[in-house]
Amino acid sequence: METSRNCRKKNVRFYCQRPTSYRGTGLLLLFIILSIVSQTFAFQAEETGQPDYAEAIKAFDEYVKKRIKVDQVPGLSIGFIKKDFMWARGYGYSDLENKVPARPESSIRLASITKTITATAVLQLMEAGKISLDAEVQAYVPYFPEKKWPVTIRMLLGHLAGISHYKDFDREGHFKRPMNTKAAIAVFQDFDLIAEPGTKYNYSSYGFNLLGAVIEEVSGQSYGQYIKAHIFNPLSMNASGMDSQVDLIPHRVRGYRLINGEVKNSEYVDISSRFAGGGVRSTVVDLLKYARGICEKKLLKPETWQRLFISMATKDGKFTGYGMGWGVKPLRGHFKVSHGGGQPETSTYLMIFPHETFAIAVAANLERCNLIPYVQYLAEVVLRQDIDGAVFVVDPAEQALYNACGEVFSHGLSQYDFHNRPIAEKDKDLKRSFEYFNRYVSKNYILKNSKEARKKLQSGIHPAAGRAFTKVGSYMAAALEKAYGEKRLHSYFHTGPLAFFTDYLELKDEYTFRKELIKLISSWQQDWEESYPRHLHDLHIFADTDIRQLERELKNIFSAAGIYPDFSRDMEDVAKYFLRQSSLEKTTSILELSNNLYPENPNTLNLMAATYIWEGNIARAEELYIKAHSLVPVSLERLELLASGLKQAKKHQELFGLAQIAVSLFPENAKLVEDIGDLAQELGKKDLAVKYYQKALKLDPTQSRIKNKLKQLKKKSLRASKKMGQGESHFLTKEL
Repeated sequence: METSRNCRKKNVRFYCQRPTSYRGTGLLLLFIILSIVSQTFAFQAEETGQPDYAEAIKAFDEYVKKRIKVDQVPGLSIGFIKKDFMWARGYGYSDLENKVPARPESSIRLASITKTITATAVLQLMEAGKISLDAEVQAYVPYFPEKKWPVTIRMLLGHLAGISHYKDFDREGHFKRPMNTKAAIAVFQDFDLIAEPGTKYNYSSYGFNLLGAVIEEVSGQSYGQYIKAHIFNPLSMNASGMDSQVDLIPHRVRGYRLINGEVKNSEYVDISSRFAGGGVRSTVVDLLKYARGICEKKLLKPETWQRLFISMATKDGKFTGYGMGWGVKPLRGHFKVSHGGGQPETSTYLMIFPHETFAIAVAANLERCNLIPYVQYLAEVVLRQDIDGAVFVVDPAEQALYNACGEVFSHGLSQYDFHNRPIAEKDKDLKRSFEYFNRYVSKNYILKNSKEARKKLQSGIHPAAGRAFTKVGSYMAAALEKAYGEKRLHSYFHTGPLAFFTDYLELKDEYTFRKELIKLISSWQQDWEESYPRHLHDLHIFADTDIRQLERELKNIFSAAGIYPDFSRDMEDVAKYFLRQSSLEKTTSILELSNNLYPENPNTLNLMAATYIWEGNIARAEELYIKAHSLVPVSLERLELLASGLKQAKKHQELFGLAQIAVSLFPENAKLVEDIGDLAQELGKKDLAVKYYQKALKLDPTQSRIKNKLKQLKKKSLRASKKMGQGESHFLTKEL
């Protein structure tokens, strides 16, 4: 396989565009070339002046070969653009059964990255004067029923319209037959809004289906025809289009999932029911063309792209972290937009630094695969920056202070990059922002008012607090650039918040911080230099890592430090792999190390609880879940994933124990209580089934579905009683 360095030496260029015709021996020659370089493509706009990424790509190759074993990924395609350079490569297999290698041009379902395409189309039609963002959706889709509150295009674009996501995934997540637009809208059109528009962020593929219907009604074209003509064709995205189970699609991948720790084929699901929310198929190479088009501000006017990339906010002044069709959150000071996707057969992720013409696209043919580590490591080696620099502070109160400084750094620097100026409008505004920071970023305040302090610190970046943290950070960025220049300012992407604050404090600016924080930052900086030696920058933990040796090394380095690097996420990923393999001893070993080094980490506690569930120790698991829940609310999705694994492994008693824990954590969730009633009935625990159904009905008396389940239980019991010649069983003597 050729590296980008060798490609330059041999003066070879590779392109992914398909030739429109082949003649004579040209076809044979093309076939030979593609056979040789089928898994790697390097693109150059010029023969000279390009950075040499060979070492970065080599390091990434080594990382991926180990990482995909931990994640059990059958096949993965990934690539990046940086200025005029483009590189992409495939790893593993796009088809395991037939040993077909994964390639940059492997065709895979994009899943929710489709939403970014839908948003672009809507804004194109807005620019053409055919759509008003603040118009109600019925102005364009008259067959969509009116709701309790008006639903606007703008609210739909930001998941703020109150449209439900999947309501009954057992039905809605497994459609087998193709649907046209009206049929796809009919799936959810009679659902009530989950909240008044603007008051709650609620991610919804259905909301984007509704936008797809708007595009069709306004343009007079099908959704697929419109995006092909107005997005794919202008960017030469020749391998992109709507997913189809009947059309012949070159390099189509096969999808997989994990069942009981083993790779199995994905369930067949027709995704036309989510056409504008997740129905497009593409390749990593086409995604990189798309990213370049965005960086070069094609398809839309520059000011329109700016509008897409501003986070929306709820009516109570909280940013959602989502703009119009894009996730909008900074990454270590970089202004970043991104979107991930996950559905049957696929996991995808696209990350773009628009102002730096840098992007990474990745796609795997494994469901529920976390692709963020691949993206972050590739960004690290290409940019030569410490992108994934998680930090642990021993003192919990000081951890809150460090996190606040991290928010000031990351949001402030990224917004300065975005606007090219400080965002505080007046000196008075800036003064208020520094006052807010100094009032609440205080250890004494946190210790005396822990709950209130947590709210104030969490609000620092939001409109509710006047975006105080971001204004402070963007002012600091401007001051540092003025003093040291642009190159020094961009160095903080690598050196991080401590260097950012330390250098700012040396300026002796009139806007400064409390003495206690200045002293703390100095102490942190000294500890950090000792606890994060150069060789730890390249530390990655895999399944074959010697945990005992790692434990000795890290404890030796961290023992006297008040602040040190946090490797818990790597440890947790390896623990998940061991848990899938039912290697409980190894799972426990690495989680204990994580818990010793990073106590009260909610993710570690959740995984330890899951391990105890798997072992059948329900009581210990409940203790850990309760502790984790007190720190950060446990995700229901996390519990559902574990429940799915237990069900597949036929661990019924453990599954029931987990369900009972879930109900104790979320006692007001009627659907959850109903689900445990269903489970109890499956396990023959009819007394408990009735108990949980009755509780669910009390929580939500409108549910006729639950009443019917109770009636069916009564009928079954009566039939059984008559057959046995006995009276009604005890559990049915209660009022139904």
